[in-house]
Parts: sequence; structure tokens; C-alpha cells
Amino acid sequence: MTDTDTLATLLILASALLHASWNAATKRTENKLGTIAFMSIFGSLLYIPLVPFFPLPIGVMWVFILASVAAHIVYQLALARALEFGDLTFIYPIARGLGPLLVGLFSLIFLSGTLSLPEFLAILTLVGGIFLTISARAGNSKAFIAAVICGLMIATYTLIDGFAVKSASEPMIFIIWGALVFSPIFATFLTLTHGRSFLKESLSTWRVSLPIALLAQSGYALALYALSLGDIGEIAALRETSIVFATLIGALWLKEDIPGKKLIAVLLIAIGAVSLKLV
Repeated sequence: MTDTDTLATLLILASALLHASWNAATKRTENKLGTIAFMSIFGSLLYIPLVPFFPLPIGVMWVFILASVAAHIVYQLALARALEFGDLTFIYPIARGLGPLLVGLFSLIFLSGTLSLPEFLAILTLVGGIFLTISARAGNSKAFIAAVICGLMIATYTLIDGFAVKSASEPMIFIIWGALVFSPIFATFLTLTHGRSFLKESLSTWRVSLPIALLAQSGYALALYALSLGDIGEIAALRETSIVFATLIGALWLKEDIPGKKLIAVLLIAIGAVSLKLV
């Protein structure tokens, strides 16, 4: 392993830890949707200084941006609901495990059309872990449905973003303008659905929400940098170690109960998700 590969590995592991951490920190807040709104809406504004260096998207790139924005809005709403009703150690493995599973199945059906034995075993491990998580009865139906929606949206925006980045002349154009377009659309949506005072209430949580936003944005930046240094498949696989980090944080910091059955389920999901990205 070269020094560059080592750096990429350390960066993506740090990114995975930060992702699990901001989810856990959000779980501890009273106004979860308000915290997520602050993180997403005001956190996106951090990209404004980069605008002069990247031109406006053109053509089909706007379709990708709007589709990605729609998927991310549903994801943010589902995440807030999942964290409201379920333990982090219940909803996080389902959401993060379902994402790569659905992306893998989509690629199989619509792109490659073949399934190797390692891919089959990885999918089987993932599905087994998710069903074991459900059978452990560590959450309720509201949390489970919200976690499934999160997983569906993770798969959706992963595919959209992947196609967009490959189609873009400069991937950062999609990343920066996607974030900046997301901010006013999500703000408008929340104002229409939750009233004009909602954003003001969200802004009032800045003492808690600002550190969470910094964790989230830093983790995203580290992931992008790691992807630019290392093998995409291996980096994406290591990113799924966030499932293990979330479980450790849930047990040690949030004091959530981790029975043996639930721990086995988490490990199966993590192994399946990582393996599916590697094969």
C-alpha cells in the first residue's frame, strides 16, 4: 500500500466516523428536523465562496441537480423522523445497509445483467443482516418505515449523483451548485409545510446545530478528497464502516441497548455492504 493509499484509507475512515457522529449528535437534540434543516440549508451556504471558480451548470446537468435535490429532501425528512422514533443502532444500519443493496441490485438488473458468486453472497449477507435487525424488535414501525425510506433515497441519490458526476465536465460544478440549489428549495418547502417561524426556530438552535453542520460538511469533504486519491470501489466500501461506528457510538454515548442478536445483525450489514462495494 502506497502512502497515498494509506492517506485515502485514513481519510475515508475519518469521514465514516464523522457521518456516524453527526447522526448521533442529531439524535440527542430535541428538534431533530430543525437541526437537520440548519445543517442542510445554512451548511450549504459554505459553498458560496467557491461560486466564482465554477460556472453555472448547463443542459442536462440541471435535471440531475433537481432530481438529486428532490431525493435529498425526502431523505432529510425521513432521517429526522427515523431519529425521532428509533434508536440510532436500529435505524442507521437499515438505512445505510439498504442503500448499497439497492444500488447493487439496480446495477445488476439494468447495467451488468450478471451476478457473480461473491456479489450473491454479499447481497445475501446484507439481506440477512437487515432481516435480523428487524426481528430483534429494537425499534417500532414508524422508525422502521422511515429508515427504509432513508435507504431508498440513499440509493436514489447515489445513482443520480453518480451519473451526474460522470456526465459533468467538472464534478465540482454539480457538487457546489447542487448544494446551493438545494438550500433555497428546502427552505421554501419547510416554510410552506411547517410555517414561517420554522426556519427562525431552526436558526435558534445554532449552538448545537453549527457543530453538527461542521461535522457533516467536514465528513463530506474528506470523503470527496479520499475518492480523488484512492480506488473508488475500495473507498466506497470503507465508507460503509460508518455502520460499525454508529453502533459503537450508540452503545457508548447514547447508552442504547445492544443485545447479541442486534450486534450480529449490524456486523452482517456492515460486512455485506463493504463486500458489495468491493466485488
